[in-house]
Amino acid sequence: MVTKQQIRGKGNTKIQLITIGVLLLLISLGFSGCTQQEQLPKTEKEKFIGTWKNTTAYFTMELFSDGNCTFWSYPGTWNLTDGKLVINTTSVGVPATYTYVYLFFNQNTTLKIIPTINTTGNGYVLQRQ
Repeated sequence: MVTKQQIRGKGNTKIQLITIGVLLLLISLGFSGCTQQEQLPKTEKEKFIGTWKNTTAYFTMELFSDGNCTFWSYPGTWNLTDGKLVINTTSVGVPATYTYVYLFFNQNTTLKIIPTINTTGNGYVLQRQ
């Protein structure tokens, strides 16, 4: 014969199992939202690809994944050589090469480039567009 105490005990076990199951489901759903991370560039070169605009003067630089670029509105090519950004372009029919040391900030959304032939140490601060 089953007593009322045994019946109540079985009901409590079912409620506990359901509660634990619901809690586990909620926890697993919470952790599944944590797996999405911002995809960061895999290589140094990938950090540069995109459109960059100067924060203090009108100057836009577009760097494409195929090595082409637009620099001060002039078409050209770009590459990373010996840890420096090198841009080759033709301005008013005259070929020019610009070499910069560089630093990235703010999760690669801000770029400072400094000409290697500049004696004042001034450069450009660019924002990713």
